[in-house]
This record gives sequence, C-alpha cells and structure tokens, in this order.
Amino acid sequence: MKALLDSSSVINLVNAGALEIVCALNGIEWWLPPAVVDESGPTCAAVTLELQQRGLINFLDDDQVNAERFLALLDSHRLGAGETECVAIAAETDHHVCCDDRRARAMAAEIIGAGRVFGTLRLLRSCVEQQRIDCTEARRLLRTMRDSGGFLPDTPQSYFCTD
Repeated sequence: MKALLDSSSVINLVNAGALEIVCALNGIEWWLPPAVVDESGPTCAAVTLELQQRGLINFLDDDQVNAERFLALLDSHRLGAGETECVAIAAETDHHVCCDDRRARAMAAEIIGAGRVFGTLRLLRSCVEQQRIDCTEARRLLRTMRDSGGFLPDTPQSYFCTD
C-alpha cells in the first residue's frame, strides 16, 4: 500500500519520536507531498529528510500534484495546504491518506472513500500488531503527542492491545 502522510500526522509522530517506527511498518510505502514538508516546519523536515535518505519515506515533486484539483479542493473545503494536497493526490492515484485533522479526514473519506483514510492512532496499533512496540508504549506515544499539542482523542490502552 502507498500512503501519504499529512502535516498533522507528521508533526504528531515527530513530536512523539515515533515517525521512524511508523515508517518502518511492513506493507506501507510512505510519501510526503511538497506542501506537507513546507507546513511541517524545519524540525520535521530534518527528520523526514533523514528517513528519506535511509529509504523509509519518499518525497513527491510539485509536478506530481494536479494544481487545478488542489486549488479547487482548497477553495471548496478551506483546509490546510498539506491536507488538501494529500487528498488531491489520492483522488488521482491509489494512495491512502494518514491524517489527524477531523475535518480533513471527513473530506478525504468523502472524496476517496473511508477505507483509504486513517490516522496516527491506527498506525500505533499497527506497530503493536507488527510487534514493533507494545501496547503500553503505544499509549505512552499517544500521551506524548497529546502533551505536545496534538488534538487526538484520549484513547484507552485497550485500543492498542491486540491480544
């Protein structure tokens, strides 16, 4: 599966020190659009560049984004450039979208289908399922994201525990 990370997801995962763990998940090829790199800020850009150099994440070029679709979605939904760019790309490809912004997730589900949209909480659960972390660590990472300003639900540890 190919998946796009939006700005909110990148920021939340970097704040928790979990982007590398997530990018190493089996079965997912990660992509970042240009607007996401711009919106995420210099700290996140440094982390994503290191992961790209190690082959764990890929960058899309500006010419891989349909500018007309992007601008139409930006105008009609009035969301951030990163979230909008992810949905614009996914609408024309088979990419899934990881997004932590509730309004952007709703837009993405409407345009590309709910089955192709998920958030970082689901990624943490996948890390537990693939035995990269345990469910206690997943809950700790969630708390770190929330403490760092991430607008994520206070999810019980049982969500992450798969046994």
